[in-house]
Order: sequence, then structure tokens, then C-alpha cells
Amino acid sequence: MAKVVIAGTCDCPYYARIELLADKLARNLPNFVVTKIVKKPTEWKEFTQWINKKHGWIVDKSPIVWRELVDIGGKGTLIGGANEFQEYVAAYYNEYSTMTTEEMQDVAEDNIAFKAADEEDERIAKEEKIPPTKVVVIGAGSPPAKHLLTYIATHGIFGPDEFIALHLYDESDNKHIVQETRDALEEMISPMLEEIKVVDDLVDSLPDARQIIILDVVPRMQLGIEEINNAQIKPGSAPADMRKFESRDHWLRRRHTFFTAIGMLIKTYCPASVRVLVTGNPGLDASSSQSASPLNFDVGVLQKAAAPRVPRKQIVGLVKPIEQRIKAVLADNLEVYPQDITDVLIWGNIGGKTRIDLSRARVYRRQALDIGVAGGSWFSLPVLQVAHNLNWIHNEMAVEVFKTRSSLIEKYIGISHANAITNFLDGWWTNLSNQTNEVISMVVASEDWYGVPHGIVFSFPVLLHPNSSWSVVQDIDVSPEMAAEIELCVRDVLEDWAIVDPASLEKLSYKQKNSQEQDQQDRAAEDAEE
Repeated sequence: MAKVVIAGTCDCPYYARIELLADKLARNLPNFVVTKIVKKPTEWKEFTQWINKKHGWIVDKSPIVWRELVDIGGKGTLIGGANEFQEYVAAYYNEYSTMTTEEMQDVAEDNIAFKAADEEDERIAKEEKIPPTKVVVIGAGSPPAKHLLTYIATHGIFGPDEFIALHLYDESDNKHIVQETRDALEEMISPMLEEIKVVDDLVDSLPDARQIIILDVVPRMQLGIEEINNAQIKPGSAPADMRKFESRDHWLRRRHTFFTAIGMLIKTYCPASVRVLVTGNPGLDASSSQSASPLNFDVGVLQKAAAPRVPRKQIVGLVKPIEQRIKAVLADNLEVYPQDITDVLIWGNIGGKTRIDLSRARVYRRQALDIGVAGGSWFSLPVLQVAHNLNWIHNEMAVEVFKTRSSLIEKYIGISHANAITNFLDGWWTNLSNQTNEVISMVVASEDWYGVPHGIVFSFPVLLHPNSSWSVVQDIDVSPEMAAEIELCVRDVLEDWAIVDPASLEKLSYKQKNSQEQDQQDRAAEDAEE
């Protein structure tokens, strides 16, 4: 097979002559293949420099013809200019060009017009093309990143017609992991991925960012023997295994520095419409069970640093990994699949004190032998109504969720975590898969909901809406016992926040003290009346 490349300027009459001659051969010879490269006169010099660098041929005038030995882009054999190509065709195929000079000039003029029209079409197509949507992943060397990025590259986030530009960032210690991940994603030839970059500086990546995902960053440091001694931990002040880690206060200070810096960058460079999802490390495995990321603290620091440019509603924390674990534990107990359980709620301080709430939880598609006639896929019952053992739910389930199950998983591999992130992002942006209007939990800043003071970052039950927004569910009945638990969780949040602003904790303590004194006075008055 003859694979011939002819290149020239659009105004060159000699290119016009050999172009028509090559077209004639291609029409009549099934094994004669022609590739044409048409350049504007202003582009010819740069093209000849490329020819010299690529093939080592010194070219000056238009046109140039060569033969590809393998395929387009492979090693080539130079044929020459217009005269050499005509001699080549005459010798091998006994074909000649009979074009007059006037005809050559007419074709050259047509080529100029076609080239201009072609460039105009390219310009219009470029202007009409929707640019890829930028997603910035911070902590891209952490375990869930590979699973998360694979999903995003394959399915996207914002819908089937919106391509993704991924910018990956992590500390220098994880740089090689991020680069390996990038190389693997490039080999996938993913349909939704238009660009993927590993960045050393977020300044160039944050402009035009639409979604920022912050994975496991600033992990809690383990202490050596000398560091443990220098930490001056009081005997009996913490379990022995906790003494392997830096103090929580020291860890929170390091996180405060990191998230403040990220928040300031977001405030300075990001559009006001950017969304930020803080996912951290849920601490649901043996290796990280004592170093779960303090999501409420992280979200609070980010919201404060990015204000007022980025609204607080657009900076949230992920609770779904814990929700998925609870569903898995419940599913084992109720003999259903985890996806058959909905509306599991988590209140409180994620990475600290939390409260599991099953008051609205429902179970679908029950198929156990003691069920009798099972309802259709649309039929559900309250979990608390069908549970075999309410004592287990109230007293043992939390231990199963956070300790027993975690001890069985040796290390943090991030598969479930990545799945939780993708499910949440799907709901936050499109909500196409939430057919039952499931209530989930999310770390957000309070607006005086359920007795949580305004501005305190807390895990609340929320609904994700099809218009790409969310709202806190307002009609949940809170028992006195639940209210007391929420109050304890608020205190836990403020104890973490005290390293930033101790006044909030002091204010809460003062308020609680006054409330207790008032209760005592009321009881004393009631006793006196009796």
C-alpha cells in the first residue's frame, strides 16, 4: 500500500497541481492513500521547522511530499517537491498532470477560500465548545483517591454532557502516588476526562474550580517512645493505645493552620459559586479508628477562612461513610441488604461524639423466613418496628459500628469511602438516583436548628433537592433524651473549637450553669409549695 503525504501552502499553484494528481490516483487505485496538510503562508516556516525536527529534512519551498512506511506519524521517506512527485507518479503509475498555469492558479484561489472557511468553522466550533468543568482534589494521594478518581473519570459528576478537568494536589511525600494515579487515569482513555494535571501550587488550579474535594489530609502523627515521654501525658489520663498519637489539641492546631491556608486560597482565587466537600478519614478501620478526622472542626475553619466570599452552605462535611457502616450493621441484624435501609441519621461531632438516630429509618424488601407475605419494592416499615432486639439497637449497635467492625478491617483502603463520596456528589449536583427522597446527614453550619446555637458546625439531617441544593429537615421529633445528647455533642464540638475561640465554650458552660441553677430553684419552689 502506498501511503503518501503531501503538504503545502493554500496559495501554492504547484501544491494545487500535485493535489489533483494525487486525488486522481487515490480514486482509481485502491491501495493508494493520500493525506493532505494545508497551511497558510504565514504557517509554512514553522511547519518546515517541525519537518526538520521530526524527519531531519531541510525544506524551504512549498510543496513537500513524503511516503509513510508504516502509518501516518511513522517513519517517512522523502519524495521531494512538486517536480519530484510528478516524476515519481510518472515512473510508478504512468500518470501525468495536464493542468495549465491558469488552472493551477484557479485551484490555488479555491484552496485559499476553502482554508479560510475551514478556519472559520474551527473558530466557531471552539467558541461553542463547552469547556471542561474543573474539579480540584486535595489529598489526592490518600487511599480513596484512586477509587474516587476512577469513578469521576468514567461517569463525571455534573451530568452526562459535562466533561471534567481534574487537578490533583497533595503534599510532597505523596507526590509519587499522585503521579502514578494520573498515569493510570490517562491510560484508561476515560470518556468524561478531558484534562488531568498534578499540581504543586493550588493558585493556578483554583480559578474556575467548580468542585473542591478535600480527602484525608494532615493525618494524626504517631509518637515514638521519646516523643511519648516528652509529651508529658499524665498516667491514667488516656488509654494506653491513645498515647501512641500526638495530643488532639496539637493535631487540631496543625489542622487549623492547614485549613486556614486552604480557606484563604479559596477566598482569594475561587469563584463565589465553588462548592467544597470535606471528607477526611472516617476512622472506620483498625489502623485509623483513633484518628478519625474532626470534620466539624475542619469545615468550621474553612467556612471562617473563606467567608464572606464563599457562602457557608457551599462548604460541607461528608457523613455518608458512617451512614453506610450503620446500614451494613443494621442489614445484618434485619436480614436485608444495606441498600434496603433508608433515613439513618447521625447527629453531632463527626470524628468526635455523635448520636445515631433511627427514629425515621425505614426498611424495604424484607425477605426473611418469618416475614410472611412480603410487600413490593415500594413498601417499607420503620426499622424500630421490625427490629428483633431493641436493646441491641439502643445499647450495642454503636459499639458494633465503631469498634467491632472497625477492628476487623486492618487498614484504611478507602473503597467504601470513595463510594460514599461519589453517591453524595451525585445527590448534591443532580440527585437523579434519590427516588425515595432519602434523608441523609451532613456537616453544616447551624442556623439555630434543634437547639444548636447559630454558626456552630454540626451534623444535621438534610434533604438533597433536584435543583442542586439542600435543606435541613425541620420536622424531626426530638425527645428530651435526644435533646440532652445533642447538647453533649455541641459541647464536644466547642471543646475542639476552643483552640480557635475558647469564648464559645465558656459561653455555653455559663449558659448551662445558669440553666441548672434555674432548674434547682424551680424544683425547690415546687417542693416548698407542696
